[in-house]
Amino acid sequence: MNHQVQVFRRERFVPFVALVGLGLLFTASSAKADCGLLSKNGTAPSNPSLSPSGRATSNHQDEDEKSNKHVSIVGLWHVVYTATSAPAPPAFPPTPFQFAESFKQWHADGTEFENAFLKPLGGNMCFGLWKDSGHGSVKLHHIGLMFDEHGNVSNMFTQDETNTVASNGKTYSGTFDFKLWPPSFDAVGVGNPLLEVTGTIAATRITVDDD
Repeated sequence: MNHQVQVFRRERFVPFVALVGLGLLFTASSAKADCGLLSKNGTAPSNPSLSPSGRATSNHQDEDEKSNKHVSIVGLWHVVYTATSAPAPPAFPPTPFQFAESFKQWHADGTEFENAFLKPLGGNMCFGLWKDSGHGSVKLHHIGLMFDEHGNVSNMFTQDETNTVASNGKTYSGTFDFKLWPPSFDAVGVGNPLLEVTGTIAATRITVDDD
């Protein structure tokens, strides 16, 4: 098996990938995620929605104009990624499987930050840039680092997403394209990636309780 694929499995996604319903667990030495699913989902904020530029939208519009055209992705979210296309076993389980889980912060200035449910040594922090596509949809380009057991950069990765926020502002869904690259920024996006995983996204907004 390709060494980069082995590093990828060991250091990043092996600890928490599961096949729901089939009862198969894709395990490594640690075998469990650091965090579990949220026990309580937040509700949509009562404040006016923010556009990606940070401007509040009007509350005095016709019902047709209160659709997801005006909802914003800005805020904090709990995100689950499901792989629908990936390298064949034994590199990964048969699809579909849970590829990743994270807390994700979308900022009004067009930047994004993500903290994955992974051990920090492997690389669990990453960043991105996003733009508004209109009607509640956004596009994201995301990049991050992965590390070996000695703390050296072992790989870089990119993830491109297209997401659409639901009209109630409480959830969003979309698709992702994850690509693994060598440990040099000059090699990112050049030629074919070391591996590629694509799939779907489901996110729930996290908010401050009003009471």
